[in-house]
Amino acid sequence: MTKYQQFLNEIEVISEDLFNEIIDSLPEVDIDLIDFDLYDPGSMDEIAQTIINYILGDWPNVYVDNIDFENKTFELDDINSLEDLEEIKKHFSKWTISNYEDIVEAIKQENKEENLLDSLIGIIRNRASIEQLQNFVDSL
Repeated sequence: MTKYQQFLNEIEVISEDLFNEIIDSLPEVDIDLIDFDLYDPGSMDEIAQTIINYILGDWPNVYVDNIDFENKTFELDDINSLEDLEEIKKHFSKWTISNYEDIVEAIKQENKEENLLDSLIGIIRNRASIEQLQNFVDSL
């Protein structure tokens, strides 16, 4: 073992083999573009989380939580659509999104509420007079 390898072991940096195991489990990414300043160099979960969050930059506001590298699972937060969810699931094909079903249900519920709101606004627009609308707004 070289002095440098001893140094890396001493400061608890994961081995090159473990790092490559992380990289091989994820979609292709340019490591040079990722900011690794705020992670524990000995934690495979934190290294994977840093890389995954960087990759998720392609989807607005989406981020990862509760990484488990050993089981290749993570949770997603702030998903805007089922289309985005499916793209992310396909992109991270070697991983499992552990809160996938919860996200699907939440998006479906949100879509139902948006459709109902759109329907009600359409009805109001077609049937209510300006005076009725003004009275309604004033009552709020």
